[in-house]
Amino acid sequence: MGSTTSPVIRRISSGIAGFDALTSGGIPESTVTMVYGPPKAGKSVFAYHFVAESISKNEAVIIVTTDYDADELARAMSGFHWPIDDALRGGAIQLISMIPVKSSSAAKHAIRSVSLANPTELMLCLSEILAPIIQSKARFRSIWDSLTPLFIYNPPMLVVKILREFSSKMKRAGAVGTLVTLVQGSIDPQSENIIKASVDNLLNLHPDGKLVVEGMLGTPRTASPYSVTNAGIEVVQE
Repeated sequence: MGSTTSPVIRRISSGIAGFDALTSGGIPESTVTMVYGPPKAGKSVFAYHFVAESISKNEAVIIVTTDYDADELARAMSGFHWPIDDALRGGAIQLISMIPVKSSSAAKHAIRSVSLANPTELMLCLSEILAPIIQSKARFRSIWDSLTPLFIYNPPMLVVKILREFSSKMKRAGAVGTLVTLVQGSIDPQSENIIKASVDNLLNLHPDGKLVVEGMLGTPRTASPYSVTNAGIEVVQE
């Protein structure tokens, strides 16, 4: 009988060297990854790594944010020595804000603003951004940081629908990777489990200082200590 081999899983770097080593190369390409954990665990910092890695590889990145505008994102990332002003000005970063945008930030950057209470507006905005990307067949990543504020204005099952539609839209457009974040315990356990089951890969930044790979194509469940430092997230394999 002839031997069979498993298909090679193409992966993209997260920008976190220790995590990429832990997962044999990073995140499976063309998948949706959720990073969840308690407040201040480093979820947004994980997203910042994803942005910085995208820029380093000359990939565009679409960011949906519910926590900061462009100026605040630039300040946060510069604190980890990842300057993104040129990428914001040049359009490599396309940012959709779901919070009121400060006039100074709006004047400097082409920020699109939509309401947390109007998911339809968000999807229309995404379609406008994606149209030229699809036409040019450019490589790009997408980020949603974070899903949590949507639950203030929308029932959990509508947020699930929004997440699935967002994920499907990114995959159809050819995103090489999509990252979403969620505050653990911000909604009832049943709804949280449904949300987590709606993505391809699941990472938990655990309160005991472990980054847990709870589910990822081609990677067994595994965990490793991590910390948030002045250089971002550091993962150390045991």
